[in-house]
Amino acid sequence: MYNKCIIKKGKFVKRNILVVGIDIGKHIHKAVGVTIESDFTKPYVVSNNRQGFEGLIKKIGDWKRRLNCKDVVVGFESTGHYWKPLGYYLIGKGIEIVEVSTKFTKKSREMMDNNPLKDDVKDSRVIADLVRQGKVLTIILPKGEKLELRELVHTRENFMKERTSIINRLHKIADITFPERGEIIKAIENKTSLYLLRESPFPDDILKKGRKWLSEKMRKISHGRYGERKIWRLYLLANESVGLKEGIAGFRYELFSLLSSIEILDKKIEDVGNRIRKILGGIEESRFIESIKGIGMITTASIISETGGISNYRSSFELEKIAGLNIYEVSSGNHKGQKKITKIGRSLLRQKLYYAALQQTREGMPLYYFYRRLVDRGTIKVKAIIAVARKLLALIFALVRDKREYEWEYAVVRKMAEVI
Repeated sequence: MYNKCIIKKGKFVKRNILVVGIDIGKHIHKAVGVTIESDFTKPYVVSNNRQGFEGLIKKIGDWKRRLNCKDVVVGFESTGHYWKPLGYYLIGKGIEIVEVSTKFTKKSREMMDNNPLKDDVKDSRVIADLVRQGKVLTIILPKGEKLELRELVHTRENFMKERTSIINRLHKIADITFPERGEIIKAIENKTSLYLLRESPFPDDILKKGRKWLSEKMRKISHGRYGERKIWRLYLLANESVGLKEGIAGFRYELFSLLSSIEILDKKIEDVGNRIRKILGGIEESRFIESIKGIGMITTASIISETGGISNYRSSFELEKIAGLNIYEVSSGNHKGQKKITKIGRSLLRQKLYYAALQQTREGMPLYYFYRRLVDRGTIKVKAIIAVARKLLALIFALVRDKREYEWEYAVVRKMAEVI
């Protein structure tokens, strides 16, 4: 479902449209009204509760009658999360809402009155003026299962960040108490490593358990990945370790607390993953997106939740802007600047698309030949990966638009023919 066409990007609003600019706060918001011809109204204070929202609707009605307007569009700065209750409330009342980029408001604030002064009333006027000029970003708010999906995806991301933080703290403890450990066990979070951290985390613990115990456990848990030579080497390193031996009781307590936290987080990550999978089963778009080899469940969920649904967009270029993957360059006179991505958009969506593009650089993936052509022409690998991400987004848009799954065999034959 597209936004109403009351306002067009890059074009001034029409004469019979009321523009309301709102500066969002935690407890109160400041709103002002304006039209293409009128001056700003007096600021109106909106409390962040039902009475405040109902008062705003009434005030908008008063402004519309006084300024002889037929329609209204409400704009606010795209920062924080305090705008969401008001945003959903206004949409529920049939009012179109748009965002104004923070970069625009910062640049326009001083231009308005040649004064860098910042306050809530001035910000609401700046926002209203930018909306009046058509300098806006379209908002597509997810609803129902897609909103639930977005919250679950964000929750999982927070869990993963917590887990990464804990892993870094485990590295710190290992580096202090047994710095030689990493010579044999490279990944501290693998199954064998975590077992040893629970049962014999420090060099003296390993020596007390003995070489036979160490060999049996490491070979069993790693399914033979660690051979006898590596195990013997780890035992010798424990015997000769220069790791800190003071304060071991404190390190042990912290270590066991961190390991317990990892166990809890892993269960939460698994649970939220199951919930995401269940929701995706009821969203038709997910089937088309996951049909592309290399795109998994979490990437699919992130794409759908961060965009609010691919079917809400008219072109892949709109999706590029949402992800901050649209291209710009700064050129002047004889100087031609380098093309870069704006990075103005949803950072999580951009991150997931980048990781998905990395998968496509492996031989056998759908966009591998596209990537190889770019690299063979001399394109820097990072830029080639960005190009793959943009291509991948266009492919996703086309599949969802046409309601088709990716035809893998046909695509491979075609790409091979292009290379030959």
